[in-house]
Amino acid sequence: MPITDSFDASSDEIIKASDLLAVRPGFPSTALLTFDATTFALMKDECQMEPIARLAGAADGIGVYALESGGVRYAACVSPVGAPVAVAVVEELIAVGVRTFVVFGSCGVLDAAIDAGHIIVPTAAWRDEGTSYHYAPAADWIDVATSARTQDILRAAGVGVVAGKVWTTDAFYRETRATVERRRAAGCVAVEMECSALAAVAAWRGVDVYQFLYAADSLAADAWDARILGALPTEPRLAHVKLALEIARQVN
Repeated sequence: MPITDSFDASSDEIIKASDLLAVRPGFPSTALLTFDATTFALMKDECQMEPIARLAGAADGIGVYALESGGVRYAACVSPVGAPVAVAVVEELIAVGVRTFVVFGSCGVLDAAIDAGHIIVPTAAWRDEGTSYHYAPAADWIDVATSARTQDILRAAGVGVVAGKVWTTDAFYRETRATVERRRAAGCVAVEMECSALAAVAAWRGVDVYQFLYAADSLAADAWDARILGALPTEPRLAHVKLALEIARQVN
């Protein structure tokens, strides 16, 4: 049986996040999730966050913090990069009461016309990872259900947005030139490591995941260009936090 036949809608999970974590009365129903520790450290200082929980199981040890904005209390945490652990973080936050997620991080562009730092909103993702096949029937693509709403909110906030398909892969060091060309020919404007799996878990669990990315490195030319990967200044990092909070405010 191929891995793409892994989806099982007929029987229940043996291990559930709710076996390890219980719903907490009063826990924020909306969470901000980033994949960048530097950005999260800035969030902690800027938003005066306080610790409220610690995840268990597959996301063991990840701290969850609370922040208040506009009179509303939100949860926030930083996730390691990659579909399996990002989905584990979402599963465990669902277990304690979160129903809406705003997720933001970096991506590599496949289109040379997209400038470094530009905001990208995924509309659909190519499922080149293993996690989503346990949450949704096999298919090459999965739509991002919240994409149109995310685009509307960001554009209303005056943000220039590129909306397009992305390529989700687990294999950061196996993004070969031929594969890049195939994904670009299929319409992908960027590559990242979580989107398709997050869209799948959102659909399966009945929660909302809103996601935006910023263009960091580029795979569009013959040679890899790191551009601003790992070198984003403080100001745009904080701008991303404000955008995430604006999305959270609008959809809360």
